[in-house]
Amino acid sequence: MKNPAQIRQLAFERLEEAQILAQNGKYDGAFYLAGYSVELMLKAKVCERLGIDNLFDEQAQSGHGINEVRKALKTHDITVLLIFSGLKNLFDSEKSQKLELMEANSVLFLASGKCIWNEQSRYKAPGSQNSDDVKKLISLLKGNGGLLQWIEKS
Repeated sequence: MKNPAQIRQLAFERLEEAQILAQNGKYDGAFYLAGYSVELMLKAKVCERLGIDNLFDEQAQSGHGINEVRKALKTHDITVLLIFSGLKNLFDSEKSQKLELMEANSVLFLASGKCIWNEQSRYKAPGSQNSDDVKKLISLLKGNGGLLQWIEKS
């Protein structure tokens, strides 16, 4: 497990879970899962581009090269995953032209380019996330103009 299609489906599932949490006032968990959905979608894109059909199956006999790629893809760094997916330059150029990408960039990244979301988000104290920011992030990820679909189609 998991081929690119399954990873994409998991990304959309995590975003749906984030939305449910946000609707119930659980913004910290919603923020974590929303960011995780971006991580998963980028990993699906990397697998698609590199022809990896079983990213999370470390027992698969795929040869030394694929196993090294698997190790590299254990990162949770969205910026690194944008680079690995081949989408970083496209994202940087299109975010100035597409409002949804520009807004997603402003919610996900600091001015320095460092991603605000990371896997350590799950350890933050309750109440650390701003409800409006979380709702905005979720809305920027979903739907036809959302970041997840942009990653999927790019």
